[in-house]
Amino acid sequence: MMVVAAVYGVAQLFAASWPARSVRLSTVLLMIAVGMFACGTAVALLELTCTRAIADGTGRSLVRVVNSTSYTVAPWVEELVKAAPLVLAGLYVKVRRQWGLTDFVVLGAALGAGFGLLESLLRYSLDADRALARPDGGWIIPDSLSPPYIPGPAQVLTAWLPAPSGSLGLGHTGPTATGTFSHLVWTALAGLGVGLLWRLPRWWKPVALIPVAVAVAHHTLNNHVAVNGRRGPQREWLESFDSRMWMISLAVLAVAMTVDLRHVYRGKRSMPEVLLTSERLDGDGIAALTRYAAWRLPWSLLVATRFARLRRSLCYAHATRATVRDLEALRTLVAGIASRMNATDHARAWRTVDMRGRLRAAWTAAGRRRWLVLVPCLLALPSVLFLGVGSFESAIGIQDFFAAGTGAKLLMGCAIAALTWIALQLAVLMNTWRQTAAQPLGELLAAHRFRFGSAAGSALAGTLLLWRGLGDAGPDGRAIPAAHLLEALDSFLVHLGFALFLLSLLALFPPAAGLAFAGGGAAAGAVTAPAVLAAARLGIAGIALMAAGAGGAPPEPPSGEGAASGRGESRSTDPVQAEKVGAAREQKVAELTGGTVPSGAPGKPGLKVTKPGAGTTDVDVIGADGSYIAVGGPAKARNLAKFGEKCHILKYAAEQRGVRAQVYLEEGTPDAALALARKILGDANVHTFTR
Repeated sequence: MMVVAAVYGVAQLFAASWPARSVRLSTVLLMIAVGMFACGTAVALLELTCTRAIADGTGRSLVRVVNSTSYTVAPWVEELVKAAPLVLAGLYVKVRRQWGLTDFVVLGAALGAGFGLLESLLRYSLDADRALARPDGGWIIPDSLSPPYIPGPAQVLTAWLPAPSGSLGLGHTGPTATGTFSHLVWTALAGLGVGLLWRLPRWWKPVALIPVAVAVAHHTLNNHVAVNGRRGPQREWLESFDSRMWMISLAVLAVAMTVDLRHVYRGKRSMPEVLLTSERLDGDGIAALTRYAAWRLPWSLLVATRFARLRRSLCYAHATRATVRDLEALRTLVAGIASRMNATDHARAWRTVDMRGRLRAAWTAAGRRRWLVLVPCLLALPSVLFLGVGSFESAIGIQDFFAAGTGAKLLMGCAIAALTWIALQLAVLMNTWRQTAAQPLGELLAAHRFRFGSAAGSALAGTLLLWRGLGDAGPDGRAIPAAHLLEALDSFLVHLGFALFLLSLLALFPPAAGLAFAGGGAAAGAVTAPAVLAAARLGIAGIALMAAGAGGAPPEPPSGEGAASGRGESRSTDPVQAEKVGAAREQKVAELTGGTVPSGAPGKPGLKVTKPGAGTTDVDVIGADGSYIAVGGPAKARNLAKFGEKCHILKYAAEQRGVRAQVYLEEGTPDAALALARKILGDANVHTFTR
């Protein structure tokens, strides 16, 4: 229930932040592991060094040093270390540009939840045999007049940000309410501070210190009152404040989302090529995405939600005033996905999609690598039995088995194998270090670094545990000598450390990352490489999108557009008629510009020009001054992403020849297409004409 409480609190923030969040659930869950194994290991080593250095230098007892540093040094160390992964991730330009404040808040909350969960597990994981069930739910551990309390399912699932553990006051007899998870709220505040640090202009960056200082101050007061243990004005004020801590989390999230939603709105207005056709026509993005998501549940829903998150990342990067060149890769990626979604935004595309067959093909294409997922599952199984199944009163014998003798040795053997596995995964992560830095998505880059940090932290902890387990302490002795730095570590046994260490394998699941999309190219069928690349960024949803595109996308119009000549007329699919329309347009533009039709026959494919890595397009007319001219009509607005790509290619080719790139669009072409062309080519190079 302690694990459920921590994960449930993070899931609540994750769900509430959906309108502005760009990070995936897998990244948020990974941050819980980073908080446990990377931040937890770092804090333990720092506080161990600090307390022992002070005790040796001053001659004071270690117990007194621990008590005093718990509210002087520890709050600063813990909050700064918990926020450190977000600070380090922000050193990468892609990450700090593509993450909004909401992302920093949610990821900070996950880091705090992981760290706080580790504290609770260290304190109470081995107390299931003496826990007493309360009539109103939950358990108490009778070791003091204010006994520790572990909430039950009813308390956890009806609370906002429930704490994994708490304590009951002296003489408590009423119904028990689960307290707010303080570590989660503190690090959510610190996450907001880190987000402000990376996203605010230079002169406003000192504002980022405010939420961090608030978190440290409350943490300090909380520890000071806990050490003194006496009632007084401070304790009464703290209890009153703690009962309202849930409001702080909502306020922090509301501030972050308000700022981010403004950036998303402005970004979509500035980049119409990343909008779906139905969004441009109806002006309602939520309705358009909801309509698309309903075509084939759950696959179309996955595509819609992951596309929305990718587009938010682009909007956040756009808000940092990044140059067009810096945004080009991500912008092209999002526009390409929008184009494929436009092509599959109808029932026929999803009607015959065989997702089971596609996923089976991807699984088969993964070859032997697919069986690697079983290795961490098998190695973590003893830990799940020990800490999970063994925590129930009816199965307490499982904990007794693993606590000594053969069971403790079995845990140590699995830990040795897990340490070898983690070393192999670290080698794989190091081998892909540069590769992840080159891809356009900041979240994938950050997730790679977080996996590496979590693996390195758990490997260090595992090595220290093996040193104790193979030494005098043995696998069932104390991991840390008595009178150690933190109350949570006073009874830290080696076999408990091994069990927690085995859980760190979850942070490296699936092995080597990306296994779910292995073989995606084989599953995609006859799809172009850029489409495979774009779909790969959506994971399994990308396989669904490619399958839908191969299964029933409507035909694209030929170069003559296949469109009617005026606004409101129906689109023609007759190739003969489309050729006649295109010929008439090209002939008219050639007359207007005094130019020529390079194909020699209006309506036929024109001069092919190419932009490396982007594709090709036709030059329909060459003007009297040598200008490259593209000709079209209202149908250009049916796929703005594709039209924008063609304009970029035309502009590139014209610049290589030292001439102008122009677009002539027939009267009746929607304003969205005209605005996009003017944004790319300039107002002077976009014209309308009457055929």
